[in-house]
Parts: sequence; structure tokens; C-alpha cells
Amino acid sequence: MSSGRPTEDRISDLPESILCHILSFLPTKSAATTMILSKRWKPVWLSVLILNFDDKEFNDFEIFRKFVYSIMFSLRDQKTSIQSFTLKLYFYSRFKQRELNRIFKFVVQRGVKNLNFDLSGKSLCIKLPPCILSCKMLQVLRLKNLKMWDFDQVNFPCLKTLHLNYVDFKSPKYFAKFLYGCPILEDLNAKSYTFQKSIDPMENLNALPSLVKVRVCYNTDIPMSLVCKTGILQIEQIWGMTWKPLPMFHNLTHMELTFWLSFLKGECRSLKEILPNFPNLQHFNINLISTNSRCETYTCSECSKVVPPNPTIAPECLSSQLKTFSIQCSTIPQIQKTSTTVSSNL
Repeated sequence: MSSGRPTEDRISDLPESILCHILSFLPTKSAATTMILSKRWKPVWLSVLILNFDDKEFNDFEIFRKFVYSIMFSLRDQKTSIQSFTLKLYFYSRFKQRELNRIFKFVVQRGVKNLNFDLSGKSLCIKLPPCILSCKMLQVLRLKNLKMWDFDQVNFPCLKTLHLNYVDFKSPKYFAKFLYGCPILEDLNAKSYTFQKSIDPMENLNALPSLVKVRVCYNTDIPMSLVCKTGILQIEQIWGMTWKPLPMFHNLTHMELTFWLSFLKGECRSLKEILPNFPNLQHFNINLISTNSRCETYTCSECSKVVPPNPTIAPECLSSQLKTFSIQCSTIPQIQKTSTTVSSNL
């Protein structure tokens, strides 16, 4: 039974550092609403080291603009650092390039380590603010729907994670130049970046030495010599694989390929040809996408055997180097999945 006494507010009695940590998991708009709880809470949200702005949380862009500007340039102590910064802009956002340059210059000066700039709903017209390219404290960088045109230097000495989603580079040369500015990069995720000009692919590029995981998607034509020291490689190429001369991947132990089932026909020969480039490959997964309600079988052109989408053994032409081999088939639109894993002791 209730004693009739008011409930003790133990959360408000916590140290401010813990309260800030709790608020750091909320979008900045939600964190700001805690100021109405009590006088104790009023200044806390302004000390949070993580800022997360998303214009979909506002019904009016001008209100959103004023909210961002007031927090960054007026209400917060200008000496307070920013460890993580997220800015997501959608269709009705009307930030001008100079405004974005000012915002990110301020963030970079506060020693940001985790940066997420997402222009999902915008046309591909905004350029990456140049100040970001010299952010020496940055450890994680996620960019979406941006232009990367002319730039002189990239200096990310601490960057370990780089995710590029629909980032428009001027040429493969600039893409390589961007990656070479990340000397200790471990995790690269590049999805459907494009080039403004068609330039012959570059060869004899020095590999990034610290890569652990690489994921490339769709029409990405990444110079493979840049990433040949990775331990994990995931390729999602919906329209089929286009095998080119490959360097040796001595560190690779896990590889995953995704493409349309119809493009698998005749691919076994090319798969066999490239497997020697992965001398330490232990786990090989193939994800197939089918437009049929059922995942049909196909005939291996190398060993002339019918291979179902859920085989009980790996095709002979693929199994010689592997410990595990799996095929997963997804049908569209139902996305019904079947999978199997075949193990062998080599």
C-alpha cells in the first residue's frame, strides 16, 4: 500500500556526468524537453557531448534551423566539446552550403570523433564541407548523398570506420586519394558511389594496411588493390558479378557475394578462377536474389551438375579451398529465405 509520501526522485540525484550520459542516447530535441522536469534538469542537456539533429522531427524548417543555431551558437558553452555529431536533412531542408560549412567548422573545432552527415532526402547537390577533410580527431565518419568534388588533401590520422552511401566522387583518382588520407582505416563500407567522368581504372595501388572489413554495394567499382589486405569482404552487386584481374588477398578468411540468381548461371567457372586469389579463405557465402516465387535450380557450367539453391553439398568446383560454404536464396517480393551451410575438414 502507498504510504502517501511523494515518490523519491533518485534519478535527479545522480551526478551530472551520468545524467548527460543518459541523455546522450536521445535525439537532441528529446533531450531538450527534459529541461521542464525541474531546475536540476534545466542545464543538464546543454552539457551533453552528443548532438543528434534530424529535421524529420520538426514540422517547420525555420523552427528546425533556429533550434540547431540556438543550441550550437547560443545556449551551449562554446568551450564544451562535441564527441559525436549527427545531422540528417530531408526533402524540405533549405540549409545553404555556407550555413552547412559554418556548422561543421564549429563541430570540427570542438574535437568531434564521430560524424554522421545524412542528406537522404536531398538531391545530389550539397558538397562535403571542406573543413571535415582535416578533422584529425575523427574516428568514425558516415556520409550519405553528398558530392566529393575537387579537394587537395585528406587528413584522417585516427579514422577507423568509413561508411560512404551514394557519395559522388569526381573520379577513381579522388576516391583513392580520399582513402589514402585514412592510414589506419579498418572498416570500409562503400555503397553505390559514382564518378562524374569515365576514367580508366587505376592499377598498382598500394593496399590500405589496416583494413579488417570491406563491404561494397551495387555499382561500386572499387579498385580492389586498395582493399586486398582485408580479412572480411562483402560484395553486393545486384546485376551480377563482373570479375576483373584481382590481386592476392592473403588475409581474407570470410567472403560473401550477393547477386541475382539468374546471373549465377555460368559463374562457377569464373568463381573457380578467382578462388586461388584467396589462399586463406575459410568461409564463403553466396546470397541469391530471385524474382520467382521459388528459388530455381541452376546448372554449374564447370562441373555440369545441377545445383539447387539449398544444396546438401558444395559444388565440387568451389569446395577445394573452403571449410564452410553456404547459399541463401531470397525471393521477391515475399523475401522467403532458404539457406544451408556445408562444412568440410580440410
